[in-house]
Amino acid sequence: MKYATVIGSRHITKEEYIVLRDVATKLAYEGYTLRSGGAEGADSTINHLCKVEIIIPWNGFNHFQHNGKRIFTLGLLPHVSLAEDRAKSIHPAPERLTQGALKLHTRNIYQIIGPYGNDGYKSDIVVFCADADENGIPVGGTRTGVVYAQQLDIPTFNIRNHGFDVDALLQAILGRIQSNKESQFNREYASE
Repeated sequence: MKYATVIGSRHITKEEYIVLRDVATKLAYEGYTLRSGGAEGADSTINHLCKVEIIIPWNGFNHFQHNGKRIFTLGLLPHVSLAEDRAKSIHPAPERLTQGALKLHTRNIYQIIGPYGNDGYKSDIVVFCADADENGIPVGGTRTGVVYAQQLDIPTFNIRNHGFDVDALLQAILGRIQSNKESQFNREYASE
């Protein structure tokens, strides 16, 4: 099974929306199930696809309702307290998170590991569109998902400021997935 997470800012340009949607569509044609969080902007670029897992922080978020097939509500997922703890450990000011904000950030953890938590499959790549700090780490809510993916050695790819050649972006993304798999294989093989 192959999974790709597509997340990012709620505020993206029309060009960025088109590029993310096209990249998501091409990843779906490559056999990936796409994951996101049901927010406006970058997250919404996967909504037109059939094989998706949209993780929402609560029922009714952006008019989405849990159905256990495409749409998954945080409160019905396994290991929520573990995901909350992980989100708090990543957030720069966890003590200031409101209940709603904590649910949004916890949802971002599941965007990476899927709706079955520790019992499921983590994503192979995280493609996102967001502003980033001087170290390339996204700012805002996207930060939680991207940092968690990086902690799990999942490659991340920010399309912002990379141009709009969808085929070149897709090749770079697929190349990063392959490189990561080869690196993991080499680490495992070397340890035997």
